[in-house]
Amino acid sequence: MSILDLSKTLMYDFHYNTIKKEYGDGAKLLFTDTDSLMYEIKTDDVYEDFRSIGEEQDCWDNSDYPKDSPYYSTHNKKVIGKFKDEAEGVPVIEFVGLRSKMYSYVKENGGSGMTAKGVK
Repeated sequence: MSILDLSKTLMYDFHYNTIKKEYGDGAKLLFTDTDSLMYEIKTDDVYEDFRSIGEEQDCWDNSDYPKDSPYYSTHNKKVIGKFKDEAEGVPVIEFVGLRSKMYSYVKENGGSGMTAKGVK
């Protein structure tokens, strides 16, 4: 089994057995890549939900969260197979995905992220 196969297995397992199981139709997959998933999730507090999921499954690396965040932890820092929050604990309020490896988002605090692979 290749690394890509292991990645796909981890991603599909997380999507169907964690996110879809927890949220059902309340979770909309915005994009996926070899090592990335982005969702729109309808819930009261996704970070509290994820804390509960993490306690059950030990699946998060929150080492990039602000150190004063109640969700900050170095427990799984740089551990292979653990999920990171690309938005670093700040809710994403706008998202645009145009095609594979081309997306942009704006966070609640005004920060943003963008990927445009292959564009020069």
